[in-house]
Amino acid sequence: MNSTVYDAFRCLNLLATGSRPYGIREIGRMLDLDPAKVTRLMQTLLVLEMVQQNAKRKYSLGMGIHRLSASAIHNSAFYTAVLEMLEETGSHSVSIVIGVLSGKEVVYLLHTRGGKSIARAIGNYESFPVRDSVIGIKLLSTMSDEEIIERLGIHDYRLLKKDIDEARHHQVFGKAYGPDDYRLACIIPGMQAAIALSNIQGDRLNIESLRQFLVSAARKISGESFPVVQ
Repeated sequence: MNSTVYDAFRCLNLLATGSRPYGIREIGRMLDLDPAKVTRLMQTLLVLEMVQQNAKRKYSLGMGIHRLSASAIHNSAFYTAVLEMLEETGSHSVSIVIGVLSGKEVVYLLHTRGGKSIARAIGNYESFPVRDSVIGIKLLSTMSDEEIIERLGIHDYRLLKKDIDEARHHQVFGKAYGPDDYRLACIIPGMQAAIALSNIQGDRLNIESLRQFLVSAARKISGESFPVVQ
């Protein structure tokens, strides 16, 4: 693995997930990198317009990274399929969420928030602890126990083991997070991502129809066909 490229992406990820500019020494301390190396990385990223520097010599994301993000989304088969699915679905009180794992957290790539506009739904990039997300549990269920323990630690693994085992036995995993918030999640085939529905209220018949919808939505996004199983 090329350590320079790896560390450059780590720096960009720190700037992307932070809510303020960072100085060289602060970046080095947070990422356990030598300040001299951080300086060299920032100088290169500055030339590429991936970062920008303010009057206090602190760094934040530059317009180059935003151009790259816009091009990636515009040319992404994934986002094209997601947008088509949302346009076909229309507005509903139930929220549609797509997320991926990032360490011990789930990062949301899409969150409709119960009828919010598509523009607000795309690119939420919020993160939540994996234990608080059906998406996180469903994605963990595709891993071995050893991989889960390495990622979460033995304590959190034991807390989630029952849910993970349940998720392994069902194409669509369901869990209640409150009297008016039942959630469903399934894997998007061929992707390290899952799609979920939240804020579900209703009887068993309604939930079963939402299971079918979720499987169909995952199939449309992936472009694959797979059977619905219980």
